[in-house]
Amino acid sequence: MSAIHASHVSFSYTTAVAVIDDASFDLGPGWTGLVGANGVGKSTLLSIITGEHPPDSGTVTLVPTGTTPILCEQRVDEQSERIVDFGASWDREAVRLRARLALDPVDLDRWKTLSPGERKRWQIGAALAARPDILLLDEPTNHLDGDARDLLLGALRGFRGCGIVVSHDRSLLQDLTSRTLRIARGRVELWNGPYDVAHAGWTARAAEELERLDRMKTERKKLARRLDEQHRKTAQKDAERQRIRRNAPLKDHDARGAVAKGTHNRGQKTGAKSVETITNSLRGVTGEIDAAHVAKDPGGRISFPTDAARKEFLIRYTGPVSAGDRFLFDIDVAVRRTDRIHVAGPNGVGKTTLLNTLVASSSIPSARMLVLHQETTRTEAVGWLDAVRTLPPDERGRVMSLVALLGTDPGPLLESGQPSPGEARKAAMALGLGTPTWLLILDEPTNHLDLPSIERLEEALGGYPGALLLVTHDDTLAQAVTDTTWLLDGFDGLTIGCG
Repeated sequence: MSAIHASHVSFSYTTAVAVIDDASFDLGPGWTGLVGANGVGKSTLLSIITGEHPPDSGTVTLVPTGTTPILCEQRVDEQSERIVDFGASWDREAVRLRARLALDPVDLDRWKTLSPGERKRWQIGAALAARPDILLLDEPTNHLDGDARDLLLGALRGFRGCGIVVSHDRSLLQDLTSRTLRIARGRVELWNGPYDVAHAGWTARAAEELERLDRMKTERKKLARRLDEQHRKTAQKDAERQRIRRNAPLKDHDARGAVAKGTHNRGQKTGAKSVETITNSLRGVTGEIDAAHVAKDPGGRISFPTDAARKEFLIRYTGPVSAGDRFLFDIDVAVRRTDRIHVAGPNGVGKTTLLNTLVASSSIPSARMLVLHQETTRTEAVGWLDAVRTLPPDERGRVMSLVALLGTDPGPLLESGQPSPGEARKAAMALGLGTPTWLLILDEPTNHLDLPSIERLEEALGGYPGALLLVTHDDTLAQAVTDTTWLLDGFDGLTIGCG
């Protein structure tokens, strides 16, 4: 029986903050969803399980002993030897998987022109064909349309080993997983049930923690008022004693003074004890408040630069769209300065190729256009961060505020030498939204983003005043931020419609 046993595992890249802190969990056969915010350590935990990053402390035990996990990473640019062997194999399982995932070995000859979604199916099909005991998937549906996602889900359901899937696809998590691992603030928690059950559990707990925090803050205010009142009472008694002494006849000073002093000393002891009790209670409540970890919603309003495009048409193109030497279709299109366009169609039909064609034909200054590809290269990621660092202070502040609104702490991001794919995409989109751009061309912008970040991105794009050209399989996002659809169907080329 396949299993993963983690016992008190901790790991950090620096001595400052632990990415994984004292994690213990046991996973058996079946699929477990691994969720958490971007940059929280999901991919790091997978690399600890594979042995790429040994833990600083604790142990990870894999069953069967000596098993080698297979990890399908987020990136799909490389045609691995495993994929080549899978395409060439006539093993019964390989043939069955290729049929189930609608994969044709002939397509491997044009790997560079395959869509990322097609490559992803090849990557996961090859992993399943290897019959691993432990299979780790990092964002497997990033590039897939609805049909391809259903094909993949059917194949994954047939896996009988121990599997972990990192995903922001709520439907996949709901349909495939029976357990949920959540990483938050370095802590790893195992919840029984798929994402919706687990999410309801930690949301309810967070609400209880927030309610308890509010009660403690109210109690702290009461204790602070009681402490102030006790100090005032003590000061009033001291002042009263001095007044009595000043007004007493000279011959009564000794007798009345002795009585007043005794009364005063008893009052002081009682008051001091009360002050000590209240102070200790206040210190305890303050310590609990300081130690409380309640997630904060970055919230806030999003403001955009007002430098609008000075011309009506940003892009005009009439001609062929080709993938390498392969002709796809002819088009005659234009993008106006206020257009909000959803480019839709199945994987491999030419959506990304269309975007690349339009970018190549554009005369817009590069500083006025943000192009976000499906896959973020390491060079692009570093380049975006360098661009943010060199912005004027006011623009840099606005961009980093947008980064925060998208769910990433801007301070550590700016100090990062190599951000995660999700963090890099947030930096890029914040750069486009927070500087005077005229056109955003976004190819699957939700790839690598966590669920809260997708909701915040939807809000940001909804308020963006420039033109938007969007490729996404997230129908909810498309409906919220676009008003025109360019549909590519592979037969009639491109059809333009509303909604």
